[in-house]
Amino acid sequence: MDIFRQTFGNSNESFIRIPGAFREEPPADVNGTAENENDNTIETTQGSSGGSKSILHFLFQTPLIVLYYVLNFIIRSSRLLKPLIRFHGFYQRKHNRLLDHSSQLNRLLESLENESQAVTCSEANGNTEDGNNSENTSNNHNNEIQFNFGSLYNPENGMFSKGVMQNSYTELLDACSEQVKFGVIYLHDPLLDNHMDYVNKILCSEAFVNIIRKYQVLLWYGDVTTSEGLQVSNALKIRQYPLLGIISLKTEKKIELIARVEGSISNYMPLDLETIFSKNYSRLIQLRQQRQNIEMQRLIRQQQDSRYQDSLRRDQERESERSEQIQREQGAREQKRLEKQWLLWRKRQLKPEPSLGKDASKIAIRLEDGQRLVRKFDASLPAEEIYAFVELQLHGLLDIEEQALPVERPANYQHQYGFKLITPVPRRELDLSATISDVSGIYPSGNIVMERLNE
Repeated sequence: MDIFRQTFGNSNESFIRIPGAFREEPPADVNGTAENENDNTIETTQGSSGGSKSILHFLFQTPLIVLYYVLNFIIRSSRLLKPLIRFHGFYQRKHNRLLDHSSQLNRLLESLENESQAVTCSEANGNTEDGNNSENTSNNHNNEIQFNFGSLYNPENGMFSKGVMQNSYTELLDACSEQVKFGVIYLHDPLLDNHMDYVNKILCSEAFVNIIRKYQVLLWYGDVTTSEGLQVSNALKIRQYPLLGIISLKTEKKIELIARVEGSISNYMPLDLETIFSKNYSRLIQLRQQRQNIEMQRLIRQQQDSRYQDSLRRDQERESERSEQIQREQGAREQKRLEKQWLLWRKRQLKPEPSLGKDASKIAIRLEDGQRLVRKFDASLPAEEIYAFVELQLHGLLDIEEQALPVERPANYQHQYGFKLITPVPRRELDLSATISDVSGIYPSGNIVMERLNE
C-alpha cells in the first residue's frame, strides 16, 4: 500500500489526514501575522486539490487492489495444485515405462553405456596419475575390458542390438522356445557401490562375447528398480545382485534356469560359463533335430496331401471333361436326328414345280461345288422355299423316295441354314421372308449363287 500512497499521495505529508482531525498550529515566528492573513486562501486551495486526489485514489487504487488479491489467490491455488500435478505425472510416466519395454531397455543400455565410459575414463586418468604402477594397471585393465559397451549393446548399431537383444523377459522366453537357443539374463542393480563391475569385466569381456557368438545366445538385460526386473527377480528367487543367469530348454516346452552367478564378481569364472554352455548344448542340438524331423514329416505329409489333391483335381477335371464330351456328343447326335427329321418333314412340305399357266419364276442356282440347278418356283411363295430346296439338294434328299408314314415337325427345333443365297446383279442377300415375286433379281427369272457361312 505504500506504493499507492507514494504514487497518488502528497509527498510532503507522511500520513493521510483523518476527517475531523485538528489542524496543527504553525510555529510562531515574526511573520505570523502575514501567515494568518493568508490562511483562508491556503485552506481553499488545499480543499480543492484534496478533492481531486480522492477521486484519483478511488479510480486507480480500487481496481489495483482487486487485481492484487485475484493474482495472489491464483498463485496460492497453483502452489496447492502443483504437488497433485507432479503426483499424477509420476504415475503416468511410470505407467508408460511399464508398457513400453523397448524404451525401458534402451534407457537402461544408454545409462550403462554412459556409466561404463565414465568408469573407463576415470580409471584411465587414475592410471596416468600413478606413474609407478601405470603399466601394470593398464595391462590388467586391458585383460578385463576388451570391448566398448556401446559397440556391443548400442540399440542402433551395436553388435548384439538386432536379433540378439530382446526387449522384454517374455520375448526372451518366446525366442528361446521358438529358436531353441540359450538365453542370458542380466539383472542390474544401480544402488550397489560396485554395480559396474559386472558390466565392464564380464559383459564387455572378450570371453563373454566369444561365448555369445559361438553358441548364438539371446540376451535380455533388466533393472531391478523397475517393475519387470523386480518381477523376474522374484520369479527366479534371486537373493543377491547383480545376477547373470542362463536359461535353456529342458524339454520341448519347458524352460529352466540352468545356471546363475549372483553377488560379487569373484563368483564368476569364464571357464565355468564355457563348461555350462558346452555341457547343455548337445541337448539343444537334439531338440533342434527333433523339431526338424517333426517339421520334415509335416512337410512330407503336406507335400503328399498336395500331390493327392492335385491328382484328385486332375481326375475330377478329366471326369468332368469326359462327361462334357459325352453330353456334347449326345447333343450333336440329337441335333442331327432333329435336323434329319426336320429335313424329311420339310421335304414333304416342299411345293412341286408350278404347272403351265401359273405365276412362276425360273431360277438358276449355282452351288459351291460348281453344280448348276434350274427349277421353277411358285412366285407367291417366300424365298425360304428356295433355301429349303438347296438344303435338301445338299443333303441328297431330293432323289430319295418319300416315306409312306407321315413325318411330324420336331418340337423345340429351329433350323438354321448354313449358307446364304446371293443375287449377283445387284449383289444382295436373298431374304428368307421375302416373297419371290417381290425380288426383282429372280422374278420372273434370275440367277442365284450359294455361299457358305463362316462358322
